Amino acid sequence: MDRNSKIKVNIEAEGMKASFEGDVEEVFRAISSFLFKVYPNMEIARKIIYSPDILELSEKISNIIKLTDEGPVLDRRISLSARKIICLVLLASYIGFKLGRLERETLTTKEIARISGKARKTITNEVPWLIERGLIEKTSEGEYCITSLGIKHAEEILEESMVELED
Repeated sequence: MDRNSKIKVNIEAEGMKASFEGDVEEVFRAISSFLFKVYPNMEIARKIIYSPDILELSEKISNIIKLTDEGPVLDRRISLSARKIICLVLLASYIGFKLGRLERETLTTKEIARISGKARKTITNEVPWLIERGLIEKTSEGEYCITSLGIKHAEEILEESMVELED
């Protein structure tokens, strides 16, 4: 779906009906606004429940990592620790999957090493530290994915990186 594609959504909730039409971002914002009006408690829940905003994350990570059909591609000029790079690479994979650009959100240590430009041994050595802190987890297939805590941590890394890039 092209970013400029138009969509139309009809919603019925609590006896109210609404139709939204426009590009994906406009419709998403309109639907969110509508739901917060229909369900005022959603605003309170939104304040205490962490729910990653895929569009915002995509914008934040776009200066560091690009998504291709083959997977995430890291800007090699970025100088971060292996732990931070692993989190960002897995975040990019998560975003790519959620946006429908990648078939899976998980990566092997070999794939993380290839994308990050770090040695596979370095990746393998750092993974247990990240798992122990709940930032990533190992799947039953032996691949790795980022957790909600890891996404929050990656957001902080991105904010720090943006400050460094501006200096």
